[in-house]
Amino acid sequence: MHWAWVQFFTFISNSSDPVPQILISLLVFLILYLMNNKLEAICCAFNICATGFTNLVLKNTVKRYRPMEIRLIDAHGYSFPSGHASISTAIGIVLIYFIFKRIKNKKTAYLLSSLIVIYLILVAVSRVYLGVHYPTDILGGWVIAIIWSYITISAYKFCMSKGVNKFLDKYFTVKFNIFKNKAKSS
Repeated sequence: MHWAWVQFFTFISNSSDPVPQILISLLVFLILYLMNNKLEAICCAFNICATGFTNLVLKNTVKRYRPMEIRLIDAHGYSFPSGHASISTAIGIVLIYFIFKRIKNKKTAYLLSSLIVIYLILVAVSRVYLGVHYPTDILGGWVIAIIWSYITISAYKFCMSKGVNKFLDKYFTVKFNIFKNKAKSS
């Protein structure tokens, strides 16, 4: 175990802890919502919550203990499935879907998506490298994220075909009248 690798994988692992995941999820939700992509914001939030809930239920049902070998970082709770892998992947898959849906420049879309995939792989490797998960824990987390992401994207497409996005945009739009108010007061 080389010190630099331990530091690198600890950084990657910490970046996918629950607090950063929640902050990233909230940021994505807010950006999408404020850009009047409310259905996309709701789908992202649903996907993350459903994946997290499923992960929690499975952890407390399977009750698999973490690896007993040397752990390079502290980890609590059960091992299967990996919450870091499942939630990060749930965020990543939906982001990749919306990147390809929204970004017209396909080279940029592929570049951003590739960076997300590399990050997701690094998260998975970091959890095994640091000794807090078995590889099957990672695979379990990925499967949960893939299933919920598929369900979420399918629901999104269905809602789009039924015009739910137009309803949300009409009745749940936040309008910022900062400049209009200043012009009226002048």
